[in-house]
Amino acid sequence: MKINYLNSLKTPEGLATFFAALLVVSMMLSPFLLSISMWGLVGVAFWHTTVKLQEAGKLESLSGLKAAWAVLKYSFQQFFRRPDCIIMSLLLLIPALSYFWSTNHEFWLERTRVRIPFFVMPWVFANFPSLSKYQYRSVLYVLFWSVFLICIGVGINLALHTEEILKNLGQGQPIPVPRNHIRFNLILATAILVGGWLWEQRYVWRFAWERKALMAAVILLFVFIHVLSVRSGIVTLYAALVFSVIRFVIRTRRWKAGLFTLLIIVITPLIAIMSIPSLQQRLAYMAWDWKQYQRNEGDNYSDSERWVSFAAGMQMWRENRWLGVGTGDLPMEVQRIVNQRFPKYTIEPKLPHNQFIYILAGTGAIGLLLSLLAFIWPIATGGWRHFYLFATFQIIILMSFLVEYTIETSMGVSYYLFYLFWFGKMAEVERKTTFRVSY
Repeated sequence: MKINYLNSLKTPEGLATFFAALLVVSMMLSPFLLSISMWGLVGVAFWHTTVKLQEAGKLESLSGLKAAWAVLKYSFQQFFRRPDCIIMSLLLLIPALSYFWSTNHEFWLERTRVRIPFFVMPWVFANFPSLSKYQYRSVLYVLFWSVFLICIGVGINLALHTEEILKNLGQGQPIPVPRNHIRFNLILATAILVGGWLWEQRYVWRFAWERKALMAAVILLFVFIHVLSVRSGIVTLYAALVFSVIRFVIRTRRWKAGLFTLLIIVITPLIAIMSIPSLQQRLAYMAWDWKQYQRNEGDNYSDSERWVSFAAGMQMWRENRWLGVGTGDLPMEVQRIVNQRFPKYTIEPKLPHNQFIYILAGTGAIGLLLSLLAFIWPIATGGWRHFYLFATFQIIILMSFLVEYTIETSMGVSYYLFYLFWFGKMAEVERKTTFRVSY
C-alpha cells in the first residue's frame, strides 16, 4: 500500500499517525519532542472531535469560543463514557490527594506534574480518530527501526570504547544509551516482540524484501539486549517469551513445539553468559554487590541501594498503613529510615525501586488498592487481553514494576500510557480485520 504522506497530514487520522510515530521515537531521545508529540495528539483529538460535530451539524450556529466550548464539552462526554479512561485517571488523583498529608509540597508538585498524562492521554484516546490497521502497524514499524538504528549507534560507541565501558560495567555503570538505560531496555524488549509480531503478520511498508530484513534485525536486537546487560530488560523479555510460548501451546495444543521452544529459551541465556563479556561483567558485579549488602557495606553500590530502598519503603508503609507518608514526603522519610537502619549509607538514598512499594509508602494500602484497580481494569475488561501485543506488554510492565518505579518519570509514564492505549486500540481493529488465530 502506498500513501501520499503529505496529503495524509491534512486529516486527523494522518496527523495522529505522524504524532504517534514522533512520540515513539522522541520517547527515547528528546523530552522536548516527547512533549510536542503528546500535545500534538491532544490537538488531533480536539480536531477530530470538531470534525465529527461539524459533520453532525452541531456547530452550524456557533462560532469562536462557543464552538470551542461545545467541542470541549462533547470531548469530555466521550471521556466519561469510557470507564477505562476514567479509572486510569486514578493514577493522577491518588498522588494528587496526598497533598493533604504531605509537608514537602515542592516534591509533591514534581511527582504530581509527572503524572498529569494519566488524565491527558486517556482523554486523547477517548476522542482518538479511527485509524486503519495499516496506520497502527506503521507506527510500530517506525518504533522497531528507530530502536534498531539507535542500537547501531550504541554498538559503534561500545566498539570504540570497549575497554573503558567494560571497566565501568564492573563498577555498576551501564552501557551508555540515550536517556534512561532501564526505560530504554524496556522499549528495546518491546521492539523485539513487536518486530517478531510484524514479521509473523507479514507486514511490509513497501517492498517484499523488508520481511527478511525485519527478521534479521529482530535477531540482532535479541543478541544486543544481552550485550547491553540491563537485567530488567533481559528478564522482562524472557518473561514475555515464556508467556508467548505458553499462549501458543494453549491455543494450538502443539505441546512438543512448545517444550522445544522453552528449552531454547532456557539454553539461550546460558550461552549468552558464556560468550558475552559485558554480561559476564554485569553478573560478576551483581554477585559482588550482593555480598556487600549482606555485610552492610553496600554504600555506593547500585543493587545494595535498591535493597535498602525496598526495606525503607516497607517500613514507611508499616508506620502509615492506610494513607502512607504522602507522596511529597517520600525523600525525607527514606532519608530518616536509612539514617536509622543503615547508617553506613552516606549518599542520598534511592526512593523505593518497586512501583508497588513506592505506592504503598506514599499513599498506603488505599492508594495501592485504587492503583491496582487502574492497572487491572484494562486487562480484565474489553477483550484487549486477547491481543498478543497488549498481553505481552502487560507482562513487561509487571516485571518492570517489581524492580523500578516505572511510572514516576516522564519517560516511564509516556511508555506505559502510550503502548497501553495503542495496543488496546489495535486490539479493536485487529479483532475486526484479522484471522482469529493471529489475533
